[in-house]
Amino acid sequence: MLLNKLMPLGIPLAWLNLIKEKKRFFAAVAGITFAVTMMMFQMGLNSALFKQVVGPHAEMAADIFMVSSQYEYLGVSKGFPLRRLVQAEGEPGVAQTVPLYVGSLPMLNTANRSTREVFIMAWDPAVQAFDDEEIESQRWKLKREGVALYDRLSRPELGPFVQEVDETGEAVTEVANRRMAIEGLFSISPTFVADGNMLTSADTFLPLWPGGDPSVVSLGLIRLEPGTDPAAVVAGLTDYLPDDVRVYTRQAFLDYEMQYWRERTPIGFVITASMAVALIVGAVIVYQILYTDVNDHLEEYATLKSIGFRDSYFTSVILQESVILSVFGFIPGTLFTWVLFYFTRQIAHMATYLSLLNCAIIFGLTLFMCLTAGALATRKLRHANPAEIF
Repeated sequence: MLLNKLMPLGIPLAWLNLIKEKKRFFAAVAGITFAVTMMMFQMGLNSALFKQVVGPHAEMAADIFMVSSQYEYLGVSKGFPLRRLVQAEGEPGVAQTVPLYVGSLPMLNTANRSTREVFIMAWDPAVQAFDDEEIESQRWKLKREGVALYDRLSRPELGPFVQEVDETGEAVTEVANRRMAIEGLFSISPTFVADGNMLTSADTFLPLWPGGDPSVVSLGLIRLEPGTDPAAVVAGLTDYLPDDVRVYTRQAFLDYEMQYWRERTPIGFVITASMAVALIVGAVIVYQILYTDVNDHLEEYATLKSIGFRDSYFTSVILQESVILSVFGFIPGTLFTWVLFYFTRQIAHMATYLSLLNCAIIFGLTLFMCLTAGALATRKLRHANPAEIF
């Protein structure tokens, strides 16, 4: 019954109208494909960027994080007294605390003798600080002073260390003009803070860090006993400890870090603006195609209107064309995005993947874009007088 109402002539008029001018049809599909690709790529890039910025945090073996009250983000991690972690160990439910020291230091690229900043995270390798199995299996190497593990996903501009470790098992460089032996690899990926990551022991890192003091901690990792409520422990520590530290549950800390980059950098605005531009461009292209289609068939529509067809029928035809265009543009747009995501993962080492949620959102935006353009394109037809047309 519904199908008969939508197509009373018994033929898919919307489809026939579109394919009558094949060049125009493919131009419309190409425009929508561009809009879909741009929107979906920007959305995937946005998700990947903010996942990447908390890449190191997500690998840390902690249920609760302790930071300085002046903490901004991991790359600018102002320290707090080590005794705050010692005090936290007295809180019911706390199983272990691990002080972490972080900072960026210049590292020598042995291939071209240039230097670039590498982000270093250091702790006592006698205890676990990361949940990553690759790091956990190699942390014993860090017990020797001057030994480090290196992120294989670091940008190649830092040096050929990944290839050297793969081939010989070791790469030698200089960090802050001190010899450093890289004896293992792990995978976290670069962040906004630095182009690459390195892990060392606190005994190796602190002499390199200006004014390095083991009693001043950059980040405190707190692990809880099984079954303990993290929110309750955070509340207890917040009431108990002085105001020179802040305490977060794991998820709250990750959210805080991502929120910092969303608010303090133009990344979120740029990506949103790019999606808006793609939406507008796509809508304009669809509007022009459908408006031209209405003009080309105005006499036929007027004939049908004169014998009793209502405006709602013509509107439904144009909106059907809008839906067809959105589907035909969405499919290749998704495929192109998948290809772009693949190359982005290979070249930039960013976790860009298609997700059902993102696909659903982009299809909804595409459908909205096409239907809006279609509705605007029918204005001339709705106000047309058959007598005037003939």
